[in-house]
Amino acid sequence: MNNNYPPNPNDHERERPPHGAPQPPGPPGSRPPLVGLGGWLTVFQIYIYWSLFIALISIPTYIAMLFLAANEDALPAEVRSVMSMYGDNLQSLSVYELVVSIIQFVLLILMMVMLYTRRKSFPRIARMYLILSLAFAVIAFFVVPPTSTMVASMIWGAVLTLAWNMYFTRSVRVKNTFIR
Repeated sequence: MNNNYPPNPNDHERERPPHGAPQPPGPPGSRPPLVGLGGWLTVFQIYIYWSLFIALISIPTYIAMLFLAANEDALPAEVRSVMSMYGDNLQSLSVYELVVSIIQFVLLILMMVMLYTRRKSFPRIARMYLILSLAFAVIAFFVVPPTSTMVASMIWGAVLTLAWNMYFTRSVRVKNTFIR
Protein backbone atom coordinates (compact mmCIF):
# COMPACT_ATOMS: atom_id res chain seq x y z
CA MET A 1 0.00 0.00 0.00
CA ASN A 2 1.31 3.43 -0.98
CA ASN A 3 0.99 6.34 1.47
CA ASN A 4 2.01 8.98 -1.06
CA TYR A 5 -0.95 11.19 -1.82
CA PRO A 6 -1.04 13.59 -4.77
CA PRO A 7 -0.40 17.22 -3.83
CA ASN A 8 -3.42 19.23 -2.82
CA PRO A 9 -4.13 21.83 -5.55
CA ASN A 10 -5.53 24.25 -2.94
CA ASP A 11 -2.40 24.18 -0.77
CA HIS A 12 0.18 26.63 -2.10
CA GLU A 13 3.69 25.33 -1.76
CA ARG A 14 5.71 27.76 0.28
CA GLU A 15 8.66 27.65 2.52
CA ARG A 16 7.75 27.98 6.14
CA PRO A 17 10.16 29.54 8.55
CA PRO A 18 11.26 27.42 11.51
CA HIS A 19 9.03 27.37 14.57
CA GLY A 20 9.30 30.66 16.48
CA ALA A 21 10.83 32.67 13.63
CA PRO A 22 9.11 35.99 12.92
CA GLN A 23 6.71 35.93 10.00
CA PRO A 24 7.13 38.69 7.41
CA PRO A 25 4.01 40.86 7.05
CA GLY A 26 1.94 40.60 3.92
CA PRO A 27 1.23 37.75 1.56
CA PRO A 28 3.90 35.10 1.01
CA GLY A 29 6.47 36.02 -1.61
CA SER A 30 5.88 39.77 -1.23
CA ARG A 31 8.66 42.19 -0.39
CA PRO A 32 8.85 43.61 3.10
CA PRO A 33 7.95 47.31 3.33
CA LEU A 34 10.79 49.79 2.99
CA VAL A 35 11.19 51.03 6.55
CA GLY A 36 14.20 51.95 8.63
CA LEU A 37 17.50 53.71 8.34
CA GLY A 38 18.94 51.43 5.67
CA GLY A 39 19.32 51.92 1.94
CA TRP A 40 20.28 55.42 0.80
CA LEU A 41 19.63 56.76 4.29
CA THR A 42 22.81 54.95 5.32
CA VAL A 43 24.75 57.05 2.82
CA PHE A 44 23.11 60.20 4.18
CA GLN A 45 24.05 59.17 7.73
CA ILE A 46 27.68 58.86 6.64
CA TYR A 47 27.38 62.33 5.08
CA ILE A 48 26.01 63.72 8.37
CA TYR A 49 28.86 62.22 10.40
CA TRP A 50 31.46 63.45 7.90
CA SER A 51 29.98 66.96 7.89
CA LEU A 52 29.91 66.97 11.69
CA PHE A 53 33.60 65.98 11.75
CA ILE A 54 34.46 68.77 9.29
CA ALA A 55 32.48 71.32 11.32
CA LEU A 56 34.27 70.27 14.51
CA ILE A 57 37.64 70.76 12.84
CA SER A 58 36.62 74.02 11.16
CA ILE A 59 35.52 75.87 14.29
CA PRO A 60 38.95 75.93 16.00
CA THR A 61 40.63 76.54 12.63
CA TYR A 62 38.63 79.70 11.99
CA ILE A 63 39.20 80.89 15.56
CA ALA A 64 42.95 80.47 14.93
CA MET A 65 42.60 82.34 11.62
CA LEU A 66 40.94 85.23 13.44
CA PHE A 67 43.83 85.33 15.89
CA LEU A 68 46.42 85.16 13.11
CA ALA A 69 44.69 87.83 11.03
CA ALA A 70 44.76 90.15 14.05
CA ASN A 71 48.46 89.45 14.71
CA GLU A 72 50.04 89.39 11.28
CA ASP A 73 53.40 90.59 12.58
CA ALA A 74 53.90 87.29 14.43
CA LEU A 75 53.76 85.31 11.20
CA PRO A 76 56.60 84.38 8.83
CA ALA A 77 56.81 86.27 5.53
CA GLU A 78 55.64 83.25 3.50
CA VAL A 79 52.42 82.98 5.49
CA ARG A 80 51.83 86.74 5.28
CA SER A 81 52.18 86.62 1.49
CA VAL A 82 49.53 83.89 1.26
CA MET A 83 47.24 85.77 3.63
CA SER A 84 47.66 88.96 1.60
CA MET A 85 45.86 87.21 -1.26
CA TYR A 86 42.62 87.76 0.67
CA GLY A 87 43.41 91.40 1.39
CA ASP A 88 41.19 92.98 4.00
CA ASN A 89 38.63 90.22 3.58
CA LEU A 90 40.52 87.63 5.64
CA GLN A 91 39.16 88.67 9.00
CA SER A 92 35.58 89.11 7.77
CA LEU A 93 35.82 85.83 5.86
CA SER A 94 37.06 84.05 8.99
CA VAL A 95 34.15 85.45 11.03
CA TYR A 96 31.70 84.42 8.29
CA GLU A 97 33.11 80.89 8.06
CA LEU A 98 33.15 80.55 11.86
CA VAL A 99 29.47 81.53 12.06
CA VAL A 100 28.61 79.17 9.19
CA SER A 101 30.48 76.29 10.88
CA ILE A 102 28.66 76.88 14.16
CA ILE A 103 25.27 77.02 12.40
CA GLN A 104 26.07 73.81 10.50
CA PHE A 105 27.26 72.08 13.68
CA VAL A 106 24.03 72.93 15.52
CA LEU A 107 21.87 71.87 12.56
CA LEU A 108 23.78 68.60 12.18
CA ILE A 109 23.30 67.72 15.87
CA LEU A 110 19.59 68.58 15.53
CA MET A 111 19.36 66.44 12.38
CA MET A 112 21.03 63.48 14.09
CA VAL A 113 18.55 63.62 16.99
CA MET A 114 15.63 63.86 14.56
CA LEU A 115 17.04 61.07 12.38
CA TYR A 116 17.47 58.56 15.19
CA THR A 117 14.14 59.43 16.82
CA ARG A 118 12.54 59.19 13.36
CA ARG A 119 10.76 62.52 13.56
CA LYS A 120 8.38 63.39 10.77
CA SER A 121 10.08 66.77 10.28
CA PHE A 122 13.52 65.24 9.60
CA PRO A 123 13.20 65.19 5.78
CA ARG A 124 12.18 68.86 5.78
CA ILE A 125 15.09 69.84 8.06
CA ALA A 126 17.52 67.78 5.95
CA ARG A 127 16.36 69.52 2.76
CA MET A 128 16.68 72.89 4.49
CA TYR A 129 20.22 72.03 5.66
CA LEU A 130 21.29 71.02 2.15
CA ILE A 131 19.92 74.19 0.56
CA LEU A 132 21.41 76.34 3.32
CA SER A 133 24.83 74.72 2.87
CA LEU A 134 24.69 75.42 -0.86
CA ALA A 135 23.66 79.02 -0.18
CA PHE A 136 26.61 79.44 2.21
CA ALA A 137 28.96 78.14 -0.50
CA VAL A 138 27.52 80.57 -3.05
CA ILE A 139 27.98 83.50 -0.65
CA ALA A 140 31.58 82.45 0.03
CA PHE A 141 32.10 82.24 -3.75
CA PHE A 142 31.41 85.97 -4.01
CA VAL A 143 33.61 86.87 -1.02
CA VAL A 144 36.70 84.82 -1.87
CA PRO A 145 38.52 85.03 -5.20
CA PRO A 146 37.03 82.03 -7.08
CA THR A 147 39.16 79.15 -8.28
CA SER A 148 38.28 76.41 -10.75
CA THR A 149 38.13 73.91 -7.88
CA MET A 150 35.64 76.11 -6.07
CA VAL A 151 33.42 76.35 -9.13
CA ALA A 152 33.51 72.59 -9.71
CA SER A 153 32.73 71.82 -6.06
CA MET A 154 29.84 74.29 -6.09
CA ILE A 155 28.36 72.68 -9.22
CA TRP A 156 28.80 69.23 -7.67
CA GLY A 157 27.18 70.51 -4.46
CA ALA A 158 24.20 71.83 -6.45
CA VAL A 159 23.74 68.47 -8.18
CA LEU A 160 23.93 66.57 -4.89
CA THR A 161 21.54 69.00 -3.20
CA LEU A 162 19.04 68.48 -6.00
CA ALA A 163 19.41 64.69 -5.86
CA TRP A 164 19.03 64.49 -2.05
CA ASN A 165 16.07 66.86 -2.11
CA MET A 166 14.35 64.65 -4.68
CA TYR A 167 15.14 61.58 -2.56
CA PHE A 168 13.71 63.10 0.62
CA THR A 169 10.62 64.23 -1.28
CA ARG A 170 9.81 61.02 -3.20
CA SER A 171 11.33 58.10 -1.28
CA VAL A 172 8.96 55.44 0.03
CA ARG A 173 11.49 54.49 2.73
CA VAL A 174 11.61 58.10 3.98
CA LYS A 175 7.81 58.32 4.06
CA ASN A 176 7.52 55.01 5.93
CA THR A 177 10.35 55.66 8.38
CA PHE A 178 9.77 59.21 9.61
CA ILE A 179 6.27 59.02 11.03
CA ARG A 180 6.51 60.37 14.61
